[in-house]
Amino acid sequence: MHNSRTDRSGLTILYGSQTGNAQDVAERIGREGKRRHFVPRIMAMDAFPVSQLPEEHNVILVSSTTGQASTGLCKLYEQTMLFEHSWQLCHFAGQGEVPSNMKAFWKFLLRKALPADSLKGIIVAVFGLGDSGYQNYNTVAKKLDRRLTALGASVICERGLGDDQHPNGYEAALDPWLQKLWSQLRAKHPLQLGLSEPAPEDTSTELEPKYQMSYLASHEVAERPVYASGQEEAVAAAFAFSQLEASVSGVHTSPGNAEAISRQGMTASTSGTTIATENAQYGLWRPFMASLTCNTRITSAHHFQDTRHLEFDLTGSGMHYAPGDLLTIFPCQSQAAVSAFLQRMNLDPDAWVRIQPAEIPLGSTVSSIQVRVGALVRGILDISGASPRRYFFEVLQHFATAEVEVDRLEYFATPEGRNDLYTYNQKEGRTVLEVLQDFKSAQPPLEWLLQTVPHLKPRQFSSASSLAKHPNSAHVLMAVVNYETPFKRRKQGLCSAWLASLTPLHSSCYSSDNATQQVNDAQNYASADAMASGAGSDSSAHGPAVLCSSSCNGDTSPDVDTANGDKQACLLPVWVEKGGLRLPASHSTPMILIGAGTGVAPFRSFLEERQMAAAGGASVAPSYLLFGCRGEKTDFYYNQLWQQLLAEDVLAPKDGLLTAFSRDQKQKVYVQDKLRQHSKLMWDLLQQGAVVYVSGSAEKMPQAVATAFEEIAAQQHQEPGFGRKFVQRLEHTKRYHVEAWS
Repeated sequence: MHNSRTDRSGLTILYGSQTGNAQDVAERIGREGKRRHFVPRIMAMDAFPVSQLPEEHNVILVSSTTGQASTGLCKLYEQTMLFEHSWQLCHFAGQGEVPSNMKAFWKFLLRKALPADSLKGIIVAVFGLGDSGYQNYNTVAKKLDRRLTALGASVICERGLGDDQHPNGYEAALDPWLQKLWSQLRAKHPLQLGLSEPAPEDTSTELEPKYQMSYLASHEVAERPVYASGQEEAVAAAFAFSQLEASVSGVHTSPGNAEAISRQGMTASTSGTTIATENAQYGLWRPFMASLTCNTRITSAHHFQDTRHLEFDLTGSGMHYAPGDLLTIFPCQSQAAVSAFLQRMNLDPDAWVRIQPAEIPLGSTVSSIQVRVGALVRGILDISGASPRRYFFEVLQHFATAEVEVDRLEYFATPEGRNDLYTYNQKEGRTVLEVLQDFKSAQPPLEWLLQTVPHLKPRQFSSASSLAKHPNSAHVLMAVVNYETPFKRRKQGLCSAWLASLTPLHSSCYSSDNATQQVNDAQNYASADAMASGAGSDSSAHGPAVLCSSSCNGDTSPDVDTANGDKQACLLPVWVEKGGLRLPASHSTPMILIGAGTGVAPFRSFLEERQMAAAGGASVAPSYLLFGCRGEKTDFYYNQLWQQLLAEDVLAPKDGLLTAFSRDQKQKVYVQDKLRQHSKLMWDLLQQGAVVYVSGSAEKMPQAVATAFEEIAAQQHQEPGFGRKFVQRLEHTKRYHVEAWS
């Protein structure tokens, strides 16, 4: 093993990553380490044989902090993609959970039987990625650092904590931390005679291909699977590549074999046409093609924010979900963006390629996949939503030929140019396609694009409905991203703009005080990728409101009618995943639900579930909903339902609905203010065993709510610090749950 105690140049770099940022940091450390004559080995923590950790010498661990499947703004993809201000799963930090690919590693480290000197002699360094807007800011990295030290490891560099709230993102902390790390490692392991290395502040890296790609002749394509739509083929490509990528990282892949799936095609079920068993399992490997039956704007026409109530038909899927679960949707990139990218990179969408790792790890379960180039671009590469990471610009510099472009890219790689790169890229929400159109001479090969372009990710939305009340249907509350950058460029969310552009099967499907029934009357969505591809500023990202986008559904054209004159439903790839929020075990347990904006979505599912339980004769404790938004007449989501639940005693008739309309009066009022105004009621409910749920933006609200509860508790006892201890006790006993996003 090259990183053993006998090889002090070895560098074991382990990451725990939910959405890719921690992995990206780990790979950057590996590249920088190689330039400094270390021998790096990079893998997910759960792929590493943790029992062999005592045999390592230099170990660097990078971890993000997640929530227990909490939902939030897909920033993420984590901080580099165009923010989706919708109720979506992304970067979690609500309950301070470890990422999914480090759970086994962490569980092993927590064994009580491990001796206190288990890791004596090991040199470790920890870097965490988090968001200071969350209560549990970088909790995992802090705990990991303490546990390694408790087991005898020596810390060579004080842990670093990256903060997404920083104007320059987590790299603001990463850059100086890496300088210290390389200095400390070099002091510990002097450079061999005759060798030289970059200065610690030099963070440029060598270009090393991660994948090899070869074009296939027609007779070399093993099988040509037939797909019902271009979107199904894109999802199949995404799954096949995810299996290959996991295998490269040393993770055993399941279910199925990626190469077989890419050859044989994905089995996708379609709403209304497939009878599935009750225990059918869906996921990226086999999504259910659900029809969109409702797409209604539920904010007032003059309100700046367009928020949609969406409904999906799950008939025939056999899928079940509980309140608090997630509906996952694989997004569709616009045909305009896909065509522009293919043209810019001189790619033939009908060509077939084989992708395999540049180095195949021992025990790898997937050695290669083959896909059509068009499917690779649509389903794997996020060309029109995410902003590329720094390494993408280093690669562009290598393949650029125009002197002015090379000079600018070289400048971006310098310490002096990093802030300008951040302004140009992340702050402006610059997409890969836009960057490539700014640096026209750069022509990186497809394998380098596959390595450096952000990968398209499924979007996870908290369910806003109860299956008991809406059989065979799942509802979502989604705010459409549409904003202006600092340089006055119009930007839109890839997934939200796409969904907003689709015409549902039923034109009149949802009624509310603020609802705009005709989706076609809502604004068109002209995204930057459409404009970058040559479309005018008033064009739509996916065309005008359509039934089916041709880029996602093969050759299907908009507004298709069947032989009998019925409209053809637009089918979207979806599946259900378990969420982190759960109703109390007993309906007799009171609930305090605190939701700001679209954060109220999971509470609609909670309350509908209790509504149906009460209708069935169950004893249901009244719940209390504190809802915050800008105005009663602009964005008071689901008001009609709340009034109905008040009348049915599902919400307590007295003070069961407390609203904070922040802009309806001169002095702003927020949900935390309502908590303080009703402090006695809140305390009495907590003494009765009430469970608290907090959901909304992480910027200030969750901490402000926690502070309000601390103050309420402190009023009851004069003991110093009682309020904070009380809230912590609620958290530890699973009576205080937070889901938030940035």
